[in-house]
Amino acid sequence: MHKKVVSVFLFSVISFSLSSQNRNDDTAYASRLNTRSLQLIESGKYTEAMQLSNEALLITENFPEEVQAKDLKILDIKASAYHHIGVIHYYRGDYAEALNNYLKEMRLSEVLNDKPGIAGLSNNIGVIYKEQGNYTEALKNYLVFLKFMEEQKDSLKIASAYMNIGVVHESMGYDAKNRDTMMKQFDNAFESYVKALNLLEGLKDSIYIPLCLNNIGNIYANEKKYPQAIENYKKSLSILEKTGDKQTAAICYNNIGGIYIETGNYSEAKNFLDKGLSIAAEIGSKDDVKESYSELSKLYKTQGDYKKAYEYFKLYSETKDSIFNEESSAQIADMQTKYETEKKEQQITLLNKDKELHDAQLNRQKIIIWSVAGGLLVVLTLSIFIFRERRKSEKLLLNILPVETARELKANGKATAKHYENVTVMFTDFKGFTNIAEQLSAEELVNELDFLFKKFDEIISKYPIEKIKTIGDAYMCASGLPTPNSNHAENIVKAGLEIQQWMIDQNSKWRLRVGIHTGSVTAGVVGDKKFAYDIWGDTVNTASRMESSGEAGKINISGATYKLVKEQFNCEFRGKILAKNKGEIDMYFVEKY
Repeated sequence: MHKKVVSVFLFSVISFSLSSQNRNDDTAYASRLNTRSLQLIESGKYTEAMQLSNEALLITENFPEEVQAKDLKILDIKASAYHHIGVIHYYRGDYAEALNNYLKEMRLSEVLNDKPGIAGLSNNIGVIYKEQGNYTEALKNYLVFLKFMEEQKDSLKIASAYMNIGVVHESMGYDAKNRDTMMKQFDNAFESYVKALNLLEGLKDSIYIPLCLNNIGNIYANEKKYPQAIENYKKSLSILEKTGDKQTAAICYNNIGGIYIETGNYSEAKNFLDKGLSIAAEIGSKDDVKESYSELSKLYKTQGDYKKAYEYFKLYSETKDSIFNEESSAQIADMQTKYETEKKEQQITLLNKDKELHDAQLNRQKIIIWSVAGGLLVVLTLSIFIFRERRKSEKLLLNILPVETARELKANGKATAKHYENVTVMFTDFKGFTNIAEQLSAEELVNELDFLFKKFDEIISKYPIEKIKTIGDAYMCASGLPTPNSNHAENIVKAGLEIQQWMIDQNSKWRLRVGIHTGSVTAGVVGDKKFAYDIWGDTVNTASRMESSGEAGKINISGATYKLVKEQFNCEFRGKILAKNKGEIDMYFVEKY
C-alpha cells in the first residue's frame, strides 16, 4: 500500500507552466488522479488514495490565484479532491479533518451554484451529526438531500437517503427512554430500509444492496430474531465478496460474530470476529478494529478466560481513545462556526456572479456526479455503525457521569448539586493491600486492580447503582441517586454479596472488606476541565468506617441499613462497635439471602 512515492516526487520538483495548453494538460492529469483515487477508496486502499488526491490538489494550487478562482475545471478538481480526502479521514475516524474537507468542498460547490454537490454534501455532513448524536440536525440534512433527489427522480440516491434516515431512527431507538419509543423508532428504521431495498432491487444495484441488508440485519438482531439477522448479514457478505467492499465486510463479520456469542456458538464467533479484525486492520479502519476488540473481549469473558478478555478490552479502550477526543470535538465546533461566518460573507459575492457560472453548471454536473455517488458509497458505509457507543465524545462523558447529570451538563453547561435523603453507600478495599502491592511491579499492580474493578463495574451495572470513584485500592458506589429508588439498600447489599462471592470464587490473593451505610448525601459535579461526579456528607464518612471496621470476606452494614434489609437477608448482630470519630455504632454482618 506504501509502494508509490509519486506524491513526494510531484510535491518536491514539479513546477507548472502557466500557458493555456499546459494548464489543460495539468488539469486533465489531475482529473485522472481523482478518478483513480476514488477507485482506490472503493478498494480500501486509503493511503494510496490520499496520496493521489493530495497530488491533484497540489496541481491546482500551483496555478495563480486568479486562475484558481475562475477556472471551472480547476474548481471541479479541487472539490473532488477535498471530497475524497474527507471521505478517507472519515473512514479513519478523524471526524474533525473529514468535516474540514467537506466544508472546503461546500464552499466551492456554493461558488459554482452546484445544487447536486450541495445536496450530496448535506448528506455527508448529516452523517457527522449522526455520529455526534445530534439526530435532529442529521435528519434535517438528510431531508435536504432526499428532497433534491426526489426532484431529480434519482432512484439510487433516493434509496441512499432512506438508508441514512433509517440509521438515524435506529440510533434514536437505542437512546430511547422506554421500550415503546425504542420499538417505534426501530419500526421507522425498518420501514426506511425496506423502501431503500425495494428501490435498489429494482435497479439491480450491487453496491448499496449489501449495505441495506446489513442494516436490516441490525434490526432483526436488536429484536433478537437471530436467524433472520444472520441470513441478511450473510446475503450481504456474499455480494461484498464480489464487489470488494472490505469496509462493510468487516462490519458484517463483526455483527455475525456478536450474534454467535449471544447464541453460544463460540467457535464460529471467534472465526467471524478474527476475520473482521483482519480486514479492519488491513484497511486501517479504527472503528471496526475497535468493534472487533470489543466483541473478542466479550467472547473470552463469556468463556471465563478473563486474562484474554482483559487483553482485548485494553486494546479496545486504547483504540477508542485514539479515535475521538475532546480536541476533535472542539475542532469540529470551531470549523462549523468559521464556515457559517464565511458563508454569510460569501453570499454577497455569490449574488453577483456572472452568467458564466450558470451556463457552466450543466458541464459541472456531468463531471462530478460520479464523484458524489462514489463519495456517498463511502459515507453510507460508515452510516451503518449502529452498535457504536454514544458515539464518540458523548460516550466519554457518560463513562464518568450519570446519564441524567450528563444530559443536564450538556443542556445547561453546568449541573446543579442536589440533596438526597435516602441513599445507600458502599465502600470496598483490600486487606493487606500494601504488603501485596510491594511484591508486584507497578504495571502488574495497575493491571490487577483494573481487572478487579472492571468486574465490580460489571456487577453493579445489574442494579440501579452509580459508581462514584476509586481511590487507590478503594471502590465506592451508591444507590438511590441520581434517580431515587425505594430498594436502594437491598440493591447495594445484593451487589456487595455478589462481589464478595466472585472474589471467593477467584481464589485470589486479594481479600476484600465491604462496608455499607444508609443516609442522606449531597451529590454534584466538581471541576470544569476534568469533570467528576461525587457525593458528600456524614453518610459517606460512616460508610467508610463500616468498611474499615469490617472483616475480609464479609459484608459489614450499619444499623440504619439493617432496618431496611432485615426482611430480605439473614444478618448477624455484631454489637456496638467503636468506629473512629463516630463512637459506637450498631453493626451487622450480612450472611445470605
